[in-house]
Amino acid sequence: MQRTLLRISGHGPRIENKNTQSALRNPRSKGFTLIELAVVVAILGVMIALVAPKLGEIGEANLKRSARHLTGMIRFLHEESQAKKMEYRLRFDIQDGRYWAESFKIHSESAGEFQKTTSVIAGEGSLSGQTTFRDIKAGSHPDDPYILFTPDGWVENAIIHLRDGSDRDFSLLVKPLTANTELREGYVEER
Repeated sequence: MQRTLLRISGHGPRIENKNTQSALRNPRSKGFTLIELAVVVAILGVMIALVAPKLGEIGEANLKRSARHLTGMIRFLHEESQAKKMEYRLRFDIQDGRYWAESFKIHSESAGEFQKTTSVIAGEGSLSGQTTFRDIKAGSHPDDPYILFTPDGWVENAIIHLRDGSDRDFSLLVKPLTANTELREGYVEER
């Protein structure tokens, strides 16, 4: 339903359609003033200034996610080696940021070798985001880094050095008897 208005002004009576009346012709039209727009822009600027530093923590979140996944793999392999009475090891590819579980398979009475595990839980993993391995200090095999898990519950003493996308270092310390891990900020040399 359309309403029409009869306006009487100094120029004589006019009939206008209410729906076609432009907001530009109406001096009381609702809109934003320049001051209101400036206040909104200022509020947005303050919010961005507060949030922008937190965006750097996304890299730290990826690093912590990677550390949690590594911790889960370490605990699982510790418990699995005791339950199945087998040797396991967690191998690392430092350049590609990958790691995987291997179990010791016996071929004959005097021969055996480590083979990649096909377990769903302890399969293969990779570091999240821009997280990288800086290096891994484990046992006496620096060129072929791995952590050994024995059936009697012993875990090789290890320090996994991680670096996030902002070039901050973190160290994941593996305790030899309990397989508990501790994530510390910075590059930890030895315990």
